[in-house]
Amino acid sequence: KDRVILSEWADLVFEGMTIAGYAVGAALGVIYLRGEYAYLRQPLEDKLAARRRAGLLGADIQGKTGFNFDIHIHMGCGAYVCGEESALIESLEGKRGQPRNRPPFPVSKGLYGAPTVVNNVETLAWAATVFALGADWFKNVGTEKSSGFKLLSISGDVERPGVYEFPMGTKIGTILEAAGAKNTKAAVVGGASGVLVPAKDFNRAICFEDVSTGGSIIVFNEDRDLLDLVENFQEFFADESCGQCPIC
Repeated sequence: KDRVILSEWADLVFEGMTIAGYAVGAALGVIYLRGEYAYLRQPLEDKLAARRRAGLLGADIQGKTGFNFDIHIHMGCGAYVCGEESALIESLEGKRGQPRNRPPFPVSKGLYGAPTVVNNVETLAWAATVFALGADWFKNVGTEKSSGFKLLSISGDVERPGVYEFPMGTKIGTILEAAGAKNTKAAVVGGASGVLVPAKDFNRAICFEDVSTGGSIIVFNEDRDLLDLVENFQEFFADESCGQCPIC
């Protein structure tokens, strides 16, 4: 879903980053682009150049004296562990992508020792949207503790795989039905390190107070052997684990 956002709504991300930069007094924003998505770099660079020409990036943005902010794209190599914020920062500094011991946290000592805000692509895009449409608009969607919408990448045994947008608090069964899931045995919510939800629990909801997720749902029907799934995930973590986390 982050790839889709960067492909189709990159300006929302850039706008969210600029808002964040203004809020915390940062002069530089960095997009860490996975190696698998190298083909996205030039279109993103073109959009950044257009924003500079329009006065939306650079020095004294939109005539506001002293508001200087620009965005740089850094190419990563695609390591799973670099999805962890401190490993991502290590990679940005040219080191092996390995999580740091914390504290200190990135907000106090991050990239090159400077305070650093690390956020997800979707979060930044929503920040720009909330600024445009208002906090009340966002709070009126979802649940009391989980406002707004969520983008979900749905794959596996479904007729219509893809990226979907649902209000927070939507039941898993409703989401799977929209994607054309049939005879479903279970769904993995949150990727390989997420939670396996059996069919009997599909009345649970996607939200922070129930089943929380970064946005991935993988669907398995009755023809699947879940032991094969477990073996596949074990092989994945054997290849991708940094060796620090007991779960991996």
